[in-house]
Amino acid sequence: MKQLFNFLDTNTIITGGSSGIGMEIAKNFAMSGSKVLIIGRNEEKLKKTVLELENEINKKIRYFKCDVQNQKDIDQLYDYTSEKFNKKLNILVNSAGINIRNPVESINHADWNEIIDINLTGTFRVTQKLLPLIKQSDFGRIINLGSIFATVSYPSRAAYAASKGGVIMFTKTLAIELAKSNITVNSISPGPLLTEINKAVLKDEENYKKFCEKIPIGRFGEPSEVITSIFFLASKYSSYVTGADIKVDGGWTIY
Repeated sequence: MKQLFNFLDTNTIITGGSSGIGMEIAKNFAMSGSKVLIIGRNEEKLKKTVLELENEINKKIRYFKCDVQNQKDIDQLYDYTSEKFNKKLNILVNSAGINIRNPVESINHADWNEIIDINLTGTFRVTQKLLPLIKQSDFGRIINLGSIFATVSYPSRAAYAASKGGVIMFTKTLAIELAKSNITVNSISPGPLLTEINKAVLKDEENYKKFCEKIPIGRFGEPSEVITSIFFLASKYSSYVTGADIKVDGGWTIY
C-alpha cells in the first residue's frame, strides 16, 4: 500500500508557524519529507521555534520574518520563496491569526481592524502574492485556518467570528476560481485547542469548565489532533475535495 501522507519533493509554507497549530503543522510536514518554510512577525520567536523543532525531529526548517499586514514583507517573501523553492510552491497553510476578546459595545475600533486585517485580509494578501508559485507546481493545495466561530459563536467573539466567517467564504470563492488549475482550496475549522491563543480561557478554571460543557468529548483538543485533517487536504489523494471546511471540534457544532 502506498504511504498516503508522504510529502517528499514538496514545498510548504505555513504562516503563523512559530507557535500553536502552525508550529505543530510545520513539524509534521517536515517529518513527512516536505521542505518547510514558516513565517511570522517575531524573528526571535521564529529562530527559537526552528531551533526547537530541528533539535526534536532532526529535519531542516526555514523561517522568514514577515508580517501579513505588510505588503512589502509579503513581496519579499515571494522573492525568498522563489529562490529557495525554485519558483514552486505546493502547499500553503494560512494559519496566522489573533483574537482579542471584548463584547460588541466595548470593542476598540483599532482592535477590530487588526483582527480583520491579520485573520482575513492577511490570508488574502499572502495567497494572492504566492499564487503564481502554486500555479507553477505539479499540484497545489491551499489550506486556510477557519474556526468553529465562523458558523457558531460565543460572547465577546464578534470580531474574531466575523474574520473567520470571511475566511470560510474566501476559501469557497477561491476554490471555484482555481478548480481548473489543479489547485484545491479548503479550510480547517478547529474547536478550542490547548494553544497560546486560548490562554485567557485556560487560566480561568470555571470558564474552562463552562467551555467544556459544550464539547461532547469534554475537553480542549491538542494541536496535534488537527494534523490528520491537514494532511488529508494537503495530499494528492484529496484531489476531488475543494471548497470544503472540516471541523475538528470535539463535537462542539453538533448541537
